[in-house]
Amino acid sequence: MTLAVFADGVENPANLDRIEDAAHLIGATCAQTISGRLIAIENSRGARSVYGRNPLNGAATIAVGNERRGLSRRILDRADETLVIPTMSRTISTLNVAAAAAVAGWYVVRGSAAQALAARPEHRRPALLIVGDDHVEVGSTLRSAAAFGFHDVLLEDRDAGWFEGTAAARREARAAARRHKNPLRIHRADLRSATRFEEIVLVSAFGAAPPLRREPLNRGQRQLVVIGATLDEVSNVAADRLRVATLGLMPMEHAPLRLVASIALAEIARQVGRRRPTPGRPAPRPPTYEIALELASAGETRLVDPSELIAY
Repeated sequence: MTLAVFADGVENPANLDRIEDAAHLIGATCAQTISGRLIAIENSRGARSVYGRNPLNGAATIAVGNERRGLSRRILDRADETLVIPTMSRTISTLNVAAAAAVAGWYVVRGSAAQALAARPEHRRPALLIVGDDHVEVGSTLRSAAAFGFHDVLLEDRDAGWFEGTAAARREARAAARRHKNPLRIHRADLRSATRFEEIVLVSAFGAAPPLRREPLNRGQRQLVVIGATLDEVSNVAADRLRVATLGLMPMEHAPLRLVASIALAEIARQVGRRRPTPGRPAPRPPTYEIALELASAGETRLVDPSELIAY
């Protein structure tokens, strides 16, 4: 099994760096060319879910696209398969491109069961505590939390600047979180908040622990999932009710929070599930993702001088 990640038109150098980190964490490489089976990651009509797949067998390349436009038509037309990362929000329907690469790669490599169906999935969603010290990583993580259906998040801000940072840091963090359309309620907290919960699951990026996909993550608000803290830190607060689960990623120093958190949040969303259709009632219409603008041919266009518009 070999996997490569291809960035199609990604513009932000910081995102390119994080895509390289994502490739390392999932045991893949970043590639400038496509080899093996091409798997496009895109919210497009007819795309299959990343959930409910067998583990990767053979060579493949996953392609992620531009921050605004997504994948190019050339890549979509060439793809052997198109996958979508299911989201649970009407307003935040995409992840940061590097986070999307990490989530898609993790599920393509490992496979998983299908997403659950539940009568009231909102009652199965656990509480969430994010611990972060970088404003952009925290912002991107909050974007993922909203996309995967969370309405409230506890945040321990370790000088990340979300609550009291400089104006520039707060602007960058909120832009990364898509705050203008992100309804997530963010509550200032610290690890002592964990004592209020009956069960605590600490997510570890790598190391010796049971796999996260085998840990029940659908016990509702009596359960707290902690991402971004160390075992020693949580053990000092609530060792008697703590379990540790690992994502099984490749070790690296300072694994980016947005990548680790987005994979964990995707797995929570898979286990919590979507609302089960009610017999006799039409299912909620899913969001439709289509390219709204396409380049017209030369014969179909006309150049208009601004003075003509003013005169008109």
